Amino acid sequence: MAATMQVSRTAEANADLAARIGSCRRLPTLPAVALRLIHLAEDPGTTIQQFADLIATDPALAGKLVRVANSSLYGLPRTVSSLSQAINLLGMNATIALALSFSLCRPGTTHCSEMFDASRYWRRSLLTALAASTVAVELQEPQPGDFLLAGLLQDIGVLVMDVLLGEGYSALHSARAGHDELLRQERESFGFTHVDAGDILLHQWQLPNRIADSIRSSHEFTPQAAARGGSQAQRLPVVVAVASRIADGWLAGARPEDFAPARDQAQVLLAMAAACFHRVLAAMAVQVPEMEQLFKTRLVDLSVIDDVETSAREILAMRNVSLAKGVAEREYQVEALERRAATLEGRAQRDPLTGLYNRAYLELALGRVYLHSVHARRPLSVAFIDIDRFKAVNDGFGHVAGDEVLVGVTRLLLAGVRKTDIVARYGGEEFVVVLPDTPVGGARVVMERILAAVCDAPILTSDGTGISVTFSAGIATLHGDTGVFESTGDLLKAADRALYEAKRAGRARVVAVDADMCNA
Repeated sequence: MAATMQVSRTAEANADLAARIGSCRRLPTLPAVALRLIHLAEDPGTTIQQFADLIATDPALAGKLVRVANSSLYGLPRTVSSLSQAINLLGMNATIALALSFSLCRPGTTHCSEMFDASRYWRRSLLTALAASTVAVELQEPQPGDFLLAGLLQDIGVLVMDVLLGEGYSALHSARAGHDELLRQERESFGFTHVDAGDILLHQWQLPNRIADSIRSSHEFTPQAAARGGSQAQRLPVVVAVASRIADGWLAGARPEDFAPARDQAQVLLAMAAACFHRVLAAMAVQVPEMEQLFKTRLVDLSVIDDVETSAREILAMRNVSLAKGVAEREYQVEALERRAATLEGRAQRDPLTGLYNRAYLELALGRVYLHSVHARRPLSVAFIDIDRFKAVNDGFGHVAGDEVLVGVTRLLLAGVRKTDIVARYGGEEFVVVLPDTPVGGARVVMERILAAVCDAPILTSDGTGISVTFSAGIATLHGDTGVFESTGDLLKAADRALYEAKRAGRARVVAVDADMCNA
């Protein structure tokens, strides 16, 4: 009976809080464009053009999205010139996240009390958003736009508490107690926390449940829950929790000891190695100035950015030297070998072992090239490559030698293509080569030339062993004058089917997709 009464009182308190939040006109509100974007995204039939048409009604927002697509946050090799291109490259989720971010961070959106440090609040929110997105890219999580938005809104309830409660709350918040202590004091003083307040506001905004629920969960994570998490919905709150600690490190002075709690938490909750963590910091150091320009606010001092980037590079370099001397544990030695081709810039689009573009970047770049080919009526060929019997290499020579084979094949792939072509590691021993302005005949010549180079030259490992390998390749071509492939997904699937035919025909060969296979 007592438990039932407690549940009833809690429900009444939540209903009262929801009513207070719903009737408060001083809280931030979402512009009509942002709300309509959210509703459009929930419709599976929504097209990129519908998104573009809606965003075009807000010229300032449209301009910022194009600017983001051309910024260091995405690092695309070519200039994006149109809104539809920008949305296609960013994806709908990232577009919504950025639209909401720009809307919420506009000056005067929220009427805070005089004692409330709104500047610090938004600095921390933007740094959390950037950290969450950067960690998501480092871990190759899908839809990094969700991580950006969840990071930005993680502590939106703090704004709600300040607006509703005024200086009585701002004094509590300005004491800058630890996060757990702040929650305890909120509940003790007011009967609810900024987690409760934020959750109500986000649901009143009708944000997707995956975002609102993950924000609440990010305050309640445990190592055990993180270990169980496999899907993006399960990992999103954990990444946001870590990202908030990274933001605290930036605001505390960005010294190595300031980032130590976040580094330890990332290792426990995300199994993130120290090298990965420092790559995240180095990437953020590059991206923070761009973020400041986009949101017209100073996030951290310029000297701090330089110090973090330099420190991250030095730590990575020292660690590589230590590993080369065999001082570190074996697990770190293996990781160093896997990462040796990666650059210290922490570029989010690169595969850490081979230095090639990764699968996430491939999807963005292929979408851009595909649109250009369709509009310009130019041919586009895609080759799907798989090293033959690669498991036998790992079993016979070891995984370290297998990694060296992957790097050796990468070197021959890059030597055989043009600078305008895109070479990506798709996963495991699979690669994809994108050949713009290349008909099927030209693509076949290129792939057969590279195959001959791979077959003729055994790959030497670090211990002097020569390992001979071959590969099979499947080619699919979008012709300039005929449709056939309605999306990049269809093009990749056709190339994959051609690869399967090459494997079935005996391996070590190139097969080009034909019309019958396209229509199969």
